[in-house]
Amino acid sequence: MKKILSLIVLGLLLFSGISFAQDQSTTETSDKKKPNFWFGPKVGVDLYTPTIDQKAITDQLKSNFQAGVFFQFGRKLYFQPEFYYGSLKENSGAVINTLKVPMMIGLRLINLKIISAHIMGGPTASFLIKESVTNPGRDKSSFMLQAGAGVDLLGFITLDVRYSVDMNDAMKAQIERLTWGSGVNVTLGLKFR
Repeated sequence: MKKILSLIVLGLLLFSGISFAQDQSTTETSDKKKPNFWFGPKVGVDLYTPTIDQKAITDQLKSNFQAGVFFQFGRKLYFQPEFYYGSLKENSGAVINTLKVPMMIGLRLINLKIISAHIMGGPTASFLIKESVTNPGRDKSSFMLQAGAGVDLLGFITLDVRYSVDMNDAMKAQIERLTWGSGVNVTLGLKFR
């Protein structure tokens, strides 16, 4: 598993270098070069159960959150590493704090200046930082694949919705059935240059 993750991260870094080089070689119509690097804060939540019940959604929002930063390299085709501190309150009352590290590759499909739409996907690693109740059976790290879409509004507000799939033996069956599985990740952030 570690070899596979290492190869994925190496491939993503190579891909981001190629994307950066392509962006540098494109011709600009204006005298000023547009920057191809953005960064900013991002907050989010994982929704583990599909529902339209207001109370169930509120309970899910109260029980977990993530806050961190993201970096985006490239324009149309981009590499976006993210770093989040996450907190999850389990049904038992135990609180788990983690470091989440998604490594997304994205493609901007539509860019109308005021609004743009993109798709993205890539691996996500999660590392246990602290737990309020020690559970010796709890994994210290986990790996998932995420894929989704998002929009950028006014050039500086970014909203992403991603479907998560655990990278384990049940992954193939989960993908084939397109079940909710590991849940949906929703993030909202601000982009700065």
